[in-house]
Amino acid sequence: MDNALLLSLVIPTYNRSKYLDKQIGWAVESIGDKWDNIELVVCDNASEDATKEICAKWKKILDNKITIIVNNNNIGLVRNCLLGISKAKGEFVWLIGDDDPIQVRAVASVLSTIKDNRQLNVIHLNHRCVSGIDGSIIIPKFYSVDRDIITDKGSKELSKLLESHHTGGFMFITANVINRNAAVCFMEDTPPEEDSLLAYPMLLNAGLASMGGFCLLESCYLDCVYHQSSWSNKYEEVSYEEVPRTLFKLKSKGVSNKAILFCLNHQYQGLHSLKDTLYILRKDPLYFKTDKFKKWAKRWALKNSLKWKLVSL
Repeated sequence: MDNALLLSLVIPTYNRSKYLDKQIGWAVESIGDKWDNIELVVCDNASEDATKEICAKWKKILDNKITIIVNNNNIGLVRNCLLGISKAKGEFVWLIGDDDPIQVRAVASVLSTIKDNRQLNVIHLNHRCVSGIDGSIIIPKFYSVDRDIITDKGSKELSKLLESHHTGGFMFITANVINRNAAVCFMEDTPPEEDSLLAYPMLLNAGLASMGGFCLLESCYLDCVYHQSSWSNKYEEVSYEEVPRTLFKLKSKGVSNKAILFCLNHQYQGLHSLKDTLYILRKDPLYFKTDKFKKWAKRWALKNSLKWKLVSL
């Protein structure tokens, strides 16, 4: 067991060679003398910048300690992540964003947790939320807990977390270390059209957490940087369509109605009420023809249809 490959650090990347170089350096420093238990994998999604050169540099330094996977074509952000999971050889996989700030001590803590709790499906990492504009701290501690939480019944603990903190932590890929075998089984049951959705990692992480052993590490080991998401150009589509529809799917994984309703309300927290919209229409009948009204109507309809389906099941 001392020489068992317990953890795969998988870094999906695309055209961000400067960040990748720094993140591989972090990984090497963090792994230290634990290479018997840990592997390092980079999934290059057909980058067109200096990524190949960065990978070649580290391959020369690390030799067989690092695996470089290069896609012939760009297969999309999420499918590149899923490819990394499927190619990993460790019992657990930690998908790591190529630009996410992580403390060196995080790897040792995750590895220790794995050694003591091999039955877990998900190890969820607490984190700070910081501004990508000025570096200021927006949320000093995403989960306001004072101890590690470890349970064999993930659905109960996960529902509690979602009832008060929404789904942000499970959309943040670097905050989740997942059991590889459980993840592969989950992925095999995924309809082909869903594994490219940007909200799919949330379904995978939260679904696995709800269906088996779950751990939340209390200490903040990493930062979630706001305002610089790699999918910021699809923010509205993801936030108002993909995430709400994905939340509904979590019911079949064991997440409570209360938690899902809380998260749905969070996703649509900026949505005008029906009363307010009728007032606007009385003041400005032409509002009915604007794109703002069309967006409001679509979001209002989706929100309420999902809530109705949820409580009627």
